[in-house]
Amino acid sequence: MKTSSCILILAWFTLTARACIWDADSLSHEKSRSHDLATAILGQPSITEDTNKLSARIKELEASRNETSADWWNNLAGAHLRLNQPAEAAKLLEPVAGKFPNDYGLHANLGTAYHLLGRYAEAEKEIARDLEINPAAHFGLEKYHLALLQYLMRDAKYQSRHVYVDELTIPFLMAYKGRMEGFYEEFISGMAQSDYTNGLAEAEKDLAELSQTDFSKWSLDSFQSMAEVSALEAKPAYRTNWNLGEITNLEAGVIYMAQMNPQEPACATMLGIAAWKKRDYNLAAKAFEKAIALNSPQTALLQNKIEGLKYFIASSMGQHPPLSRKLLFASPFILAVCLAVGYFFYAKFRDERRKRSTAVPSPRGRGLG
Repeated sequence: MKTSSCILILAWFTLTARACIWDADSLSHEKSRSHDLATAILGQPSITEDTNKLSARIKELEASRNETSADWWNNLAGAHLRLNQPAEAAKLLEPVAGKFPNDYGLHANLGTAYHLLGRYAEAEKEIARDLEINPAAHFGLEKYHLALLQYLMRDAKYQSRHVYVDELTIPFLMAYKGRMEGFYEEFISGMAQSDYTNGLAEAEKDLAELSQTDFSKWSLDSFQSMAEVSALEAKPAYRTNWNLGEITNLEAGVIYMAQMNPQEPACATMLGIAAWKKRDYNLAAKAFEKAIALNSPQTALLQNKIEGLKYFIASSMGQHPPLSRKLLFASPFILAVCLAVGYFFYAKFRDERRKRSTAVPSPRGRGLG
């Protein structure tokens, strides 16, 4: 394989590998990261790693070992994580985790290594611990890492009817066809007043009976039933401490997770919900399409939401045409008015000229006076 091809493949793996790494480069990475939804949904990850620099750093750290320092371990493990070597990072940190029980960075890096290895339960334990040490970790965004892990730990059935910021699950499920605008504010208040008297097993039975047809033919009652099942299921543990759907950095949090986990469909779905919540409907549809391309377990549901968003967009355009369309529709009338006004002034000018040309000249005008 050519050297250039190897570099491209390594770079791609590096981009797909980052999660909540804490080392000497963390602050500069955080400051340079864009928290723009359009960039996160449509663009490429904004951070690239200098693999040569990272390899050189590992050699330097190993040449000047300082095993009594948590920072030394974090910098070494962080370099391996940035090179998409989570197994190496875990191998480094596991034996020394007990020596630094209160070091935020060590738990963050070990949790990230476990996450990248697909060991979600172990990752969740470490990230929960780093949040106990520092609840404001990663500028208040580490909470979203914990929420994502608690979602990924659940089975496929749970994942198919929840989103990882679980506070937004019910309104997301309930938004249907023409009722797409302001979905969060409307449906969360309505669902809060619902009385779930049936047990989960009975609710799932009702849902199964309503789910015989594909999502494109579902009625609002079908989504109501799915929402009831979801509401009866055990809530993720993070909800005991935080309401991630209400705090002010929701958008930054879901963008952060999507940039750190660009191949995770649950992150693309949450980007779409964040865009939808801001009424960026076209952007929301693009994010859901991205989640489908990443083989989301919610593919059928997302296709329904995309259809609903497009229906809503088309309906809105029909009811409230943009200025350019209004001008287009009005242009024949405007042209007619302009021609009439132009002809009026032309006729007036023409008549004046005729009057002057037919007037009888005075003696002085003939030069006889």
